[in-house]
Amino acid sequence: MQLAVECLRCGNRHLIVRPQSSKLTDSECPRCGYLGWAHAASLDESTRRHLRERPIELRLGTSV
Repeated sequence: MQLAVECLRCGNRHLIVRPQSSKLTDSECPRCGYLGWAHAASLDESTRRHLRERPIELRLGTSV
């Protein structure tokens, strides 16, 4: 299964291939090194803006 994910820090999009039962990804963003990813299709501009404005320290444990 191929899936588009988006970094929750910088917005970089990344295509991954994974079994349906596995987590999104455990790799760092190649642009910024952050480890938070979300399905790119599930994010709208309001959510992206909210995530960018939230300090990184407070994003831990946040799921979208």
